[in-house]
Amino acid sequence: MSFLKLMKEGESILYSDGVFSGDYNQVLYLKRANDDGSGKPKYYINIFTVINGEPVKQGYLYFYADHDEKTCKFIGINVSDEYRNLNIGSFLVATWIDLCLNSGYDFLGVNPKQRKPFLLYLLKTYGFEIFDTTKYMTSDDVISICKSLSEDDKRKLLLFKDKKNEETFLKTNICKHDNYGIVHSKENLSILDEVIIPFQNRSRNNVEYELSDMEKSSKKCSKVISRHKK
Repeated sequence: MSFLKLMKEGESILYSDGVFSGDYNQVLYLKRANDDGSGKPKYYINIFTVINGEPVKQGYLYFYADHDEKTCKFIGINVSDEYRNLNIGSFLVATWIDLCLNSGYDFLGVNPKQRKPFLLYLLKTYGFEIFDTTKYMTSDDVISICKSLSEDDKRKLLLFKDKKNEETFLKTNICKHDNYGIVHSKENLSILDEVIIPFQNRSRNNVEYELSDMEKSSKKCSKVISRHKK
């Protein structure tokens, strides 16, 4: 039986120590959330450092687990503003994938309500993909993930296929709270990838991403985790 299933509601256990990001020594804790009435066991991977003798949470990743079906679905990541640009988000994703696969959960997916373009892009670098990739050519909900050719511009740049989707996204808290920039041409940009997110005010079918390239994921997880290990 998976130790995830054996964890009690509200229980938190030390998952990994001896890790670091930048100049910060860190520990990872795995916590099972209290039942929220959804019937879906929810878990958090919390990352802490110690500052002036006090534990400080730098961020977390959370996910659903179906113990009978042996599946896990990514919900989201949060990294505190002052600890961004240390690759903590990528480290949490690698830790989550490694945890799930080593615990016997052989299907990993993404909550279809996920609407953060750069999180989907990050997951794609770990081998997640939609089943029907022709939608990148046909769907109006495609967003191009871009990078400025200027090294001084660190913004998350997005190029929308549909102007109405751009207008909708600009009104969201996701756009307001994350460092997104909107561009309208590919000039002086590098196109990193394309993602598709569902827009709530549009009549669209949800697009679900799932782990489809196990070899790619395994190699990247091993590389990222080892980079954060002392």
